Amino acid sequence: MLWQAVHATLLEDPRNIVAIYTVNVDAKPLDILQKAADKFAITGIDSKRVVFIYLRRYALLIDSSYWKHFTLLGQLFGSAVLGLEAMYELSPDIWIDTQGLPGSYLLANWVLKEPIVAYVHYPIIQPDMFSKLKFQKFSDLVTMSFSASDVKQAIKFLYWTALYSFYMYLGSMVDITFANGTWTLNHIKNIWYLNPIRGREIALLYPPCSAEVPKGVADTVVEKVKPRKNNMIYVGQFRPEKRHLLVLEQYSKFLAKFRDSKLPLSSLPTITFLGSCRTPTDSDTLDKLYAQVRKLDISDYVEFVVDCSYEELKEHLATAKFGLNAMWNEHFGISVVEYLSFGVVPIVHASAGPLLDILSTDTPSKTWENDLGFFFKSEEDPDYSGVKQGDNLDFFVGDETWTYPTLSALLTKLFIKSPETISDANLAKKRALAKGILEKKFSSKIFTTKWMEFLRSVAIMERTYRENRRDGIDGVH
Repeated sequence: MLWQAVHATLLEDPRNIVAIYTVNVDAKPLDILQKAADKFAITGIDSKRVVFIYLRRYALLIDSSYWKHFTLLGQLFGSAVLGLEAMYELSPDIWIDTQGLPGSYLLANWVLKEPIVAYVHYPIIQPDMFSKLKFQKFSDLVTMSFSASDVKQAIKFLYWTALYSFYMYLGSMVDITFANGTWTLNHIKNIWYLNPIRGREIALLYPPCSAEVPKGVADTVVEKVKPRKNNMIYVGQFRPEKRHLLVLEQYSKFLAKFRDSKLPLSSLPTITFLGSCRTPTDSDTLDKLYAQVRKLDISDYVEFVVDCSYEELKEHLATAKFGLNAMWNEHFGISVVEYLSFGVVPIVHASAGPLLDILSTDTPSKTWENDLGFFFKSEEDPDYSGVKQGDNLDFFVGDETWTYPTLSALLTKLFIKSPETISDANLAKKRALAKGILEKKFSSKIFTTKWMEFLRSVAIMERTYRENRRDGIDGVH
């Protein structure tokens, strides 16, 4: 998203200059631009109008691992301090946050008095988080005893409430807010609810995902008839929230049914997990996955590809039939877009970005299949209603009931009971429709057009802010 926004900003007006604050102090400007061009296939960025500002002092303060306790509060403080360093190095005309550093809005608003634009990938705190607490609203506190457990829960509730209120206040300083998906948009509208009342825009702007696939690859994969392996790939970092363990457990249940069916082994889909291990926690997660594969005795059907190159990833994307995603409420899901780009048919968890945005045609699918892919849910989902009909799970969405199968039930339906559903002809239809969805929703062209429209409106805001600053100075004299 960042580099396409930079490209669009420079295209919009030859007088525009983009200043990029970075904590990557060892990278040279031209090397950064070349890496962006190679990875995202964005060419034509005028390097003479891009300035890199290196922040060398306070980068650690926004790292969650730096704060052993009160992590959210610490990161808010860190983003404010890092913002102060950025402003000291260079004060821009417009403050644009694409990294999720809301603490920086304070000084941009109080000191610089200039327009603030936020591209929000994920709200740092939202009402869903309170569901984990014993006390979820102030009225619940009347039931509190003075046990150590209740006191701890009460303190945590007050702490989160204070953070939530502060986040609302920070959001009130933002002039234009873009959300990267419907899930994030709905949450931001709920949290920063005063902004639209005050005439401050909150809008949906999908990231330019097509820039992540080299030009021509999507067309080639979709249009050429080429054999694909009966393989399901799962692209995602090895983190607990990706729920690889859920996939393994559900696959094991499906495998037992497949063996009972006496179908030929060639019709059994295998799984390949492709991901990176960036932290010790990721490595621990991967070790648990290896152990679970051995425990379930499914080693012959499961493969792990760790820290693979982008070239290797593309090879898997070009040859797999299906792509998995099991994360609950993933705010967007760039890997699912990559599946569509490479002609891989998604089998995904029915929530947030994959359900509401990426695999949504006119409306989100309320059941296990639509024209783009297949959907499942889990009894482990926090929003599960507790109603189960056979292998199907009911979820209440407003006044409606949406029903989805478990992953094991979905795989049983696709590969044992109704294999015609995933015939080559039917999968080809899904791939062909995916190509149009990509161009309509996630293309660089769409993003660039909308970003340039925003630039024109924010330029008017900047002039208004500048006049107000000048009036304030004249008033002092």
